[in-house]
Parts: sequence; structure tokens; C-alpha cells
Amino acid sequence: MKGKNILKVILLLLPFTILCGCSSNSNQTAAKKMPTSYHQALKQAQGKTVSYYGFGGSDTQNKWVDDVITPMMKKKGITVKRVPMDIDTIINKLTTEKEANKATGNMDVIWINGENFYNAKKIDLLAKVDPKLIPNMRKYISKDDSDVQKDMDTSIDKKEIPYGNAQLVMIGSKEMFNGDYPTSAEELLSWAKKNPGKLTYVAPPDFTGSAFIRNIIYETVGYKTLNEAPTTKDGIYKAIKPSLKYLNELKPYLWQKGQTYPKTTAQLDKMFADHQFALDFSYNQMYVATQKDAGKFTDDAQTFLFDKGTIGNYNYLAIPKTSSNKAAAIVLINTMLSKEAQTKRLQPKYGATVSPYSVDKVPSEMTKVMNQSSQENGTVSMKELSKKRIPEISGKKIAITEQLWKDHVLNGK
Repeated sequence: MKGKNILKVILLLLPFTILCGCSSNSNQTAAKKMPTSYHQALKQAQGKTVSYYGFGGSDTQNKWVDDVITPMMKKKGITVKRVPMDIDTIINKLTTEKEANKATGNMDVIWINGENFYNAKKIDLLAKVDPKLIPNMRKYISKDDSDVQKDMDTSIDKKEIPYGNAQLVMIGSKEMFNGDYPTSAEELLSWAKKNPGKLTYVAPPDFTGSAFIRNIIYETVGYKTLNEAPTTKDGIYKAIKPSLKYLNELKPYLWQKGQTYPKTTAQLDKMFADHQFALDFSYNQMYVATQKDAGKFTDDAQTFLFDKGTIGNYNYLAIPKTSSNKAAAIVLINTMLSKEAQTKRLQPKYGATVSPYSVDKVPSEMTKVMNQSSQENGTVSMKELSKKRIPEISGKKIAITEQLWKDHVLNGK
């Protein structure tokens, strides 16, 4: 009799158990799929944990995610798990998941750009994200912007969302240049000849040193010449031969007569701060502000650009196909692109990173911060940066130009 009663109870509870199981499976399936609207993403992401994988070497960027983004997401009922990891390891892990035919993995949002995006796209690691799902992208970023369409000459095809704006800037010693900064390759060479040993740059593959070399190429032969050259060593050598000649002419007037170069930007920063060099470089337009805030640079450091412009590119966010929480990933990206988050990101303690907003859509509060920094810290205004921004070439061509510099300048072949 007792056994029959237990059986009745089990039979009564069975439909509810099945329903609960179906509901749980349904929620898990929904989380793996891309939501159809931002409203749906918010609803599906409630109570979830979203993982953000990105370069962990920047304390200021880590602090921005921890102090600004994480609390904003918490208010939306979502937990952020920040995982510091270099992009090569990220791509390798995603590739391993794909080769193992894994449907889901641990990464929901990754920080990516350039050659790594090219490789990730080529082997189909990334999910497509309709910009309509990201309200702040629609609000602040024009779909016609070149950096929305291409990442270092690779078509984006909705597989990346703009995250940050970088542009090479020159940082000059007001005292050593006597306030008259070299705003062209020709002026730079002339100054170097009169002041031997007071200039240098970081050796590639450091990205800042590499960007300086490409900027010299743009100055001497033009962006179009390099961009349209065949993506072969011989083709690019023919295109940039005058640039290599210029760099070799500059070489004997550099620090250590160009026989050795600083290995890191940190080394160059230190030597610049100590007035060993008159010139420093950064891919962060507001770098001088961050260094002054940290007490590493004085008011002697002033930012300027070449008259013909300097190289600019974006870095991006992407959602891996194996993300198990695509709804929360959408909410995280939208939160990172919010006016509140991007305005706070301009603060020196958060790295003073310029937003990827289109120049005609930048909120007045952010323009005010940039212009105020220009006056107080010797940085460059948003208007001038936008006016003098030159596109980036493909990642494959970057690697070839670095090798040609090594062959024909460093080793003097």
C-alpha cells in the first residue's frame, strides 16, 4: 500500500519535473543563441555571469572594467568575470574548441583587432552581431565610418564592435625643441642632423615603433602607395624603397648611431622623461595626460602630429561563436559603449582612452574633456586628431614592413 502511494506521488510530480527540466534546457539554449533584440538580451541575461577576456597588462584598463563596468552591469543583474589573457592565447583556445567541435566554451566577449581578427575571421571563430542589438552603437557610431567597415583592411562583416580609438601621437620636449616641433619627416631629419643622439624609436615588432616606421613610409611615399602595393616582400620593398633610404639616412644621427634601439616603450618613456631624448611616441592620444597624472612627465612634454597626419586604428570587441551567454555578452558590449562608461574612460586613472564614437556624434561632455586636456596637459584636440587621422594598412603588410626594416635598416642589407 505504501509503495502504491509513493508511485502515485511520483506519477503526479513527473510532469512538473519534465516541465522544469524543459524550462531549464530552454533557458540554456536561449543563452547560447543570439538574442533578437536588446530588450530580450536584458531579460535573458538576468542572473547570469558574463566573461570578458582581454589583455591584462594595462592596470588602468583593468581598473576601468572593475570600477566602472562591473558595477553598471551589477545594477542590471549581471555579474562580470574579467579574465586577463593575451590575444594569441585567446585565439589558440578558441581554435582548439573549434577543432574539438565544442558547441560552447568559457569566453563570452573578447578584446581583439588587426591580424588577430583577420585570423579569427578566416577560421570562423566569431559570431555575427547585428548593430541593431547594440543601442549605443546605433546612437554614437556611424555605420559609414571606415573603421566600422574594416579593421586594418579586413572587412568586419558584423563580427566586431568598435571599442577604443587609437592614433599615433608624437610627444616632444618643449625645452629641447624650443617649442618648434618637427611636423614632417623632412623637418625631423633636419633636426636630428643638428642634434645627433637626441632621437630614437622603439624597435619593431613593438607596435608603437612599428607605427612610427609606417608613418615615415606614409610621409615619404604615401599611404596609397603602400596600401595598393602587392602583399609580397618584393612588392612592398619596391613601394617603400625611398622610405627605407630615409630611415637609413636618419640612422647615424639617432641614439647610439642607430646600432641599437630601446626594446620597450617604457624604456623610451623613461629616457624621454630624463631628457636623454627630445621625442617620444604613443598610440594613446591622451598619453601625456596619463603620464603627467602619474607624475612621470612634466609640463615640458607636449603632444603634436605630423602635418600630413598620423596612423589611427580601432580596437574591437567580439563574441565567440562558442559563447554560452550571448545575451549577457550583448549587454556587456552595450554597457561598455555607453556615454557614462566612455566619458569615465577619458579620466587619466582609467587610461584616458578615446572613445570609438563618430566625430559628429561625440557628446559635448566628452569633447569638453578632450579640449580641456588639450589646454591643461598639452594633448591634441578631438578636431585636430580627426582631421589628421590616416587609415591603417593590413596586418599582413605590417609584418612585411617590419621585416624589411630589420633587413635593410637594422641589419643594413
